[in-house]
Amino acid sequence: MRSVPLALIAPALVACALVARSPALKSPLKDRLAKAGTTTIEDAAKACLAQTGWAPDDIGAFAEGATVVSAKNPTTKERVSVYIQPPEMSPRVTGGPEYDNPFWPCLSRELGGGPKPAAPASSGETGEGAEK
Repeated sequence: MRSVPLALIAPALVACALVARSPALKSPLKDRLAKAGTTTIEDAAKACLAQTGWAPDDIGAFAEGATVVSAKNPTTKERVSVYIQPPEMSPRVTGGPEYDNPFWPCLSRELGGGPKPAAPASSGETGEGAEK
């Protein structure tokens, strides 16, 4: 078996990195991030990190103009940071879990502004007087 020189592998890896685009650069998430305020994005990021198995830190931080939401995976002890950039930046959110992580679709849903799935009714009440 012949080994491939590192000089040939490195450019291929760079090309792959350019093709693998952040979910924050794709619609509808890109559009939702553009319309949302920083606090709204921060709250949505914390909610989605928690929903996908991360424990968000209680206190946020700032780094080079970005609001930072950090979290830890209680099982693997891995840490992740989501950077919320100012509105004029693109992508608006950087860092975070891997691009195939359920965090990204969750963030899009949280920022969608649409109705959340209804919780199942426990009493079976419907009509006037029942909570909606």
